[in-house]
Amino acid sequence: MTAYDLSTIGKTVKLVVWDLDETFWSGTLSEGGITPRPGNIALVRELAERGIVSSICSKNDFAQAKAQLEALGVWEYFVFPHIDWTPKGQAIAGMIADMGLRDENVLFLDDNPMNLEEAKFFNERIMCVDGRLDLAPLRDLPQLAGKDDRGLSRLKQYKVGEAKHRERTQTALSNEDFLRQSDIRLRHVYDIEAHWERVLELINRTNQLNFTKKRVETPEAEAELREMLRMPGAHAALIEVADRFGDYGMVGFYLMVKRSSGARLEHFAFSCRTLNMGIEQYVYDRLERPALTIAQPVANGLDRFEAVDWVREDAGGAAGAEAPDRRLCLVGGCDLLQMSFYCGSNRDEFVNTVRNGMVVRYDDVGFILNDRSDPSIERFRSRLEMWSHAEMLAFDGALAEADVVILSLYQSAAGQNFFTFGGTEFGGRHLVHVPAQAMRTVLAGPNAAWFAKNFYYRRYGLEEKLALVRQACERVLSQVRPGTPVVLIAASEAGERSERSLPVRQAFNALCREVATSWESAVLADPAEIMAPEDVVDADHFTRIGYFKLAQFINETAAAFSGSDQTVKDVRDAQDLQQAV
Repeated sequence: MTAYDLSTIGKTVKLVVWDLDETFWSGTLSEGGITPRPGNIALVRELAERGIVSSICSKNDFAQAKAQLEALGVWEYFVFPHIDWTPKGQAIAGMIADMGLRDENVLFLDDNPMNLEEAKFFNERIMCVDGRLDLAPLRDLPQLAGKDDRGLSRLKQYKVGEAKHRERTQTALSNEDFLRQSDIRLRHVYDIEAHWERVLELINRTNQLNFTKKRVETPEAEAELREMLRMPGAHAALIEVADRFGDYGMVGFYLMVKRSSGARLEHFAFSCRTLNMGIEQYVYDRLERPALTIAQPVANGLDRFEAVDWVREDAGGAAGAEAPDRRLCLVGGCDLLQMSFYCGSNRDEFVNTVRNGMVVRYDDVGFILNDRSDPSIERFRSRLEMWSHAEMLAFDGALAEADVVILSLYQSAAGQNFFTFGGTEFGGRHLVHVPAQAMRTVLAGPNAAWFAKNFYYRRYGLEEKLALVRQACERVLSQVRPGTPVVLIAASEAGERSERSLPVRQAFNALCREVATSWESAVLADPAEIMAPEDVVDADHFTRIGYFKLAQFINETAAAFSGSDQTVKDVRDAQDLQQAV
């Protein structure tokens, strides 16, 4: 057998998996007692302060082992513990996959050579050390140097991941029950001036949950807002939200003016990140339902829930934990921001937004396919809001750095208003999908003649649009790093609303399945396979738990692609089965 000494540690260590009996402590817990090893307890704490987390894989009774570790004051320093009587090799493989790590960055400590051999069999690149050795020298190895993390942010990050993992077993929850178990905390932040840029961002860039839609886009409008905030009877706050999965940050803003005739909301805007959480209704109820003229459309009304009883106010501030540092690149509608939060905080998001009263669509094949070498697109943006040349280059850069990419391009198959523009040749060089609302705004204004002269309508049929979607998917797949999963979000085929466009949805989904079959890195995320029917609000929106399930699927996919070859094969086999159903 291999001599499992410290010389086997050749890679950077991100996770240390401890056996308990005769490794972490002396003695066997099930045989009457143990003797603590203070050096190991100190080592676990010291590693945590370096950003290196610890877990447990031990054949023991869970409750008994947990009680002993709590008595030693060290239980909270372990994440994803596996304590039962099952074999260790596969248990460690599952642990590594759940944590989104690679086995080459994991160190396993065990006194039993057979357990170490088994761990190597199922995790061929794992580093193993005999737990009977003096483990004190571990702290001096450069592979365990880590980085300064005395705030234990990395440990907290994996605690968040552990909490999410536990939710997988609670598939029978209703959306409301899921929210009640999420420990949602809310705080009113009244120092508006200190967060002025965030106030403007919420007012100007939110749409689905912006109930007033009074944009503040000029210096004059900004001055008027400041003046209104100084008025007698003006009450304003930013809304900060967190739950047990992490910190959403400042997701809402309201400005209410109280007069003798009553109170009225002048601004009431929330981020898509909290869609379906009931935050806006809770705040509206908390303000005693002042007068509000709602500028339609909005995604949710303010009477959707019978009672929002799952939010509590946190006077001490919104607490949260860091999310996994996997880098995500997202293209799609802003509703997907509800999902992306559960995928980690390191995100490049190219999601639909509103600028100067016009919707800008990033789920536009033109955004992906247009020639990057020609920056002349910029001179058209002064009259028609669209993505910029700089944003196209930023998207390319995000693809090159991404660990997982999410594409939601159904609207490019369902849309109608495709135009080409720019360039020197007749008919235009660049492609853009102009939303109907933006079309109406332009054609009703002074730029109508300019638009008619410079933009060429393309009467694409469904097959032509699907061909463009395929090109966009394949361009993304060819740009990402090898082994980076590209998740294609299928269109929902459930619900009455989807029936009106069912042939288009079915054709789009068939195309996504073809791409997922043809490209090793492409994975299909089909809501019909991931969610229950009650998780679908309408054809294009889901409940909070629906988005959570979608995020779980994406996290598991990303973890599989970064893990062992067998785990990747299991995901591919599952995908093939999904396509065959």
